[in-house]
Amino acid sequence: MAINSRVCSANLLLSGAFLALWAGAALAGQVYTALVTHQSGSYFVEVDALVSAPEPAVRRLLTDYDHLSRVNPAIESSEILLERKLGDYRVRTVTVACVWFYCKRIEQVQDVIESQDGTITAIVIPELSDFQHGYARISLWPEPDGTRVLIRSEVRPDFWIPPLIGPWLIKRKLRSEALETVRNLERVAPRPPLAHNTLAK
Repeated sequence: MAINSRVCSANLLLSGAFLALWAGAALAGQVYTALVTHQSGSYFVEVDALVSAPEPAVRRLLTDYDHLSRVNPAIESSEILLERKLGDYRVRTVTVACVWFYCKRIEQVQDVIESQDGTITAIVIPELSDFQHGYARISLWPEPDGTRVLIRSEVRPDFWIPPLIGPWLIKRKLRSEALETVRNLERVAPRPPLAHNTLAK
């Protein structure tokens, strides 16, 4: 149980945003893709969703590194350890991850880059984290009905996982974590009007 619980919070930046299975009806937006695959010890997550909130508001929530628990209640604390320059940070998160009745605190340190093209990339620092490898890439862009959010991430645990139930359970958790983050983005962010997204006529 302890082994599985350490993997459950692996969703980077958003790292750890998790816990209940997705209920699509909770969103006014739409989830187009929510996939988790397992290959050679790594777990790959892809989420493509439309959030019914303006792009600037969604971006502010995802880059408010001292308050990431607003979109991910599983995050117990988050803080900027280092700001090299605007858009270039080292961020630490502590996440509470639970498997059935067992819970464990997971520490993760990531280098986060906000690129000029609008993408946000987070790279795990293995020697300061509970993971051998990890990254996340988040792309955001405005659409007429809100903000399109594309999340691609990978995490590789550095410890043994039971070969039968372990991968299935982790895949289930990672999918629910990513979708919970999308749901919370919509819940917390201001709702329409979305004047900045209005298409020219």
